[in-house]
Order: sequence, then structure tokens, then C-alpha cells
Amino acid sequence: MASKKQILNKLRILITQKFDDPDEAFRFFDKNSDGMLSSAELKKLIADAEVNRFLSGIVANKLLDELDADQDRSFDWQEFRKAVRKLIDDTGIA
Repeated sequence: MASKKQILNKLRILITQKFDDPDEAFRFFDKNSDGMLSSAELKKLIADAEVNRFLSGIVANKLLDELDADQDRSFDWQEFRKAVRKLIDDTGIA
């Protein structure tokens, strides 16, 4: 089973290497263009980072528990940007 650091590193790699900036990543995964990443959209982002499908739901819920400031079970752009910044800072990889 992948460690937390390995999972976060996969997410960081996806966001920083596949997209020009976090805004582009947000728009790509915001499939319904409502300005929010739902739990399902967040799970898709995590799965695209090659995290095991079983773990993607667990990881999505953990991220929402830790970083969803308004507790609406989705990420708006500000929360996503903060999560990406934390992801890059916590992994120690720019």
C-alpha cells in the first residue's frame, strides 16, 4: 500500500507536470464547470494521479476533511489553490 507521502507526490506530479498551472488543473477536473470540485471530481483527479481506485475515495475524503475550509464537501478554487500549495510545501518538492 502506498504511503501518504507517495500518494501526495503522485498528486503533485500530476498537477505540476500535466498542467501549466493549478488553475488549468482545476478547470480540467471541474467537469460541470460549477467552480467547485465535488467529491466525485476530486476522486477522478486522484485516480488520474495513478492512485489505486480503492484508495482514491479514502484519499479524497481525507483531503476534504483536512482542507475543505467551509465544510461543504467540495473544493472551490481558493481551497484547491491552498491544497496545491500545501501539497507542494509538504512534499518538499517544487
